[in-house]
Amino acid sequence: MGTRRLAALRGNPWAVMTTTCLGYFITILNSTSVSIAVPEIQAGLGASLSEVLWVVGGYVLALAVLTVTAGRLGDVAGPRTVFLTGMAVFTVASTLCGFAQTPWQLIGARLLQGVGAALIIPQTLTMMTLVFPPERRGRASAVWGVTAGLAGVAGPTLGGLLVSTAGWRSIFAMNLPVGVLIVVLTLLVVPPAVTGQAARRLNAAGATLAGVGLGAITFGLLEGRHYGWGTVASVADVPVTVPMVIGLGLLLLAGFVVHQHRAREPLVPTRLFADRTFTLMTASMAIVSMCVITLSLTMTLFLQTVLGMPAAQAGLTLAPWALGMTFGFPVTARLTERYGGERVLLGGLLVYAAALAAVALLSRPGVAGYALVAPLAIAGLSQSAAFGPITSLAMRDVRPDLAGAASGVFNTIRQTGTLFGISVLGTVLQARLDAGLASTSYGTAFGAAVRFTLLVCAASVLLAALASCLNARSRRVSREPAPRSDASRSPSA
Repeated sequence: MGTRRLAALRGNPWAVMTTTCLGYFITILNSTSVSIAVPEIQAGLGASLSEVLWVVGGYVLALAVLTVTAGRLGDVAGPRTVFLTGMAVFTVASTLCGFAQTPWQLIGARLLQGVGAALIIPQTLTMMTLVFPPERRGRASAVWGVTAGLAGVAGPTLGGLLVSTAGWRSIFAMNLPVGVLIVVLTLLVVPPAVTGQAARRLNAAGATLAGVGLGAITFGLLEGRHYGWGTVASVADVPVTVPMVIGLGLLLLAGFVVHQHRAREPLVPTRLFADRTFTLMTASMAIVSMCVITLSLTMTLFLQTVLGMPAAQAGLTLAPWALGMTFGFPVTARLTERYGGERVLLGGLLVYAAALAAVALLSRPGVAGYALVAPLAIAGLSQSAAFGPITSLAMRDVRPDLAGAASGVFNTIRQTGTLFGISVLGTVLQARLDAGLASTSYGTAFGAAVRFTLLVCAASVLLAALASCLNARSRRVSREPAPRSDASRSPSA
């Protein structure tokens, strides 16, 4: 009976949205829930700090490199087909993660898991864009955006509970039943007719340029500190340095832009960026995503290494963050309907910057966990007022035939922001620790490093708020009718 009822919902926009958001939630959850298990993984597998960073960053690396290509692949093969394939890969990779016996086995499985997630994520927004009419697309996009934010902040809380009760492998084990459920729901609820432009071909040259370029940049960002930002290898007695690798990636991406502008069937249509709102919203999403992962990792490490909390207690301390996001969504939806996405976004970004600054100032050795409850809850509330409007504004004017490309670009930039947050966090924390340990204790030095990092995030959010404000003002001015001249008022003049 239950299966028949589900089959009766086939093609229902809200049923499709629920299924796709569940898939989206589990993929984003796996990018943050693992961070709180870092100490347990390091002890259980005997992993070095560099190897543990790859466990966290390898997943994001695959997402950053492959999401654009996967978004366009959905336009070629159909988003439903690519979504199902990605979920199968993700579920199998999660099983391999749970059975890993060495750090590099886990890293390899995490990379494969990231491949599956890269196939899944762009299709979620694409399928919702295709099944919802334009006038109802805004709320669906807002739900999609808040799903990402909620998964990001729920990861440490859920991960901490699982690690403390069942060990770090349980984080990956929970993906198995959820993955199977999502596959079944997709087959029953999402109709095969939800497909993209099947006649189009995948731009292989563009995919190669984008993949290698992003791969070089992300490798440099992740491994830069490991190599001291110096020589990685020597080719014909010529040293290859980390800046050279990043520079090569930037050159390849520049070549990618030129190639896409000239290509007949581009992987990323450059006309997407003619929409200034889409461009600014993707940049704002990168900043917010950078701050989300930075806050998550800094507080996870601070609570466990400085305050000495076990993983479960650390996860519960971060729970107000997730609860703030949960209760903030319906409030954000109502405010958006009443005041418009631009105003809600601006307010959310300003409050989020203030919350980050408050958490930064409180991050000192000996601080009581309850003192962090209010600023973390406010951070969650304000994130809900950022994620939803950013997503709906970015996709508001995107044509259906460009939905896959837009989704791929949007998610790639978001993942790049997350990856940048991980990389910069590691570099800044280590640099500030090295400077502080010479004159003070570890806890004091680590607290100072956390404060500096979160204050940088707060400043970045303020920049995003300024850009949002200027863009909203520009749109209002462009919509205002031009003043009529005297001649137009009086035809006889």
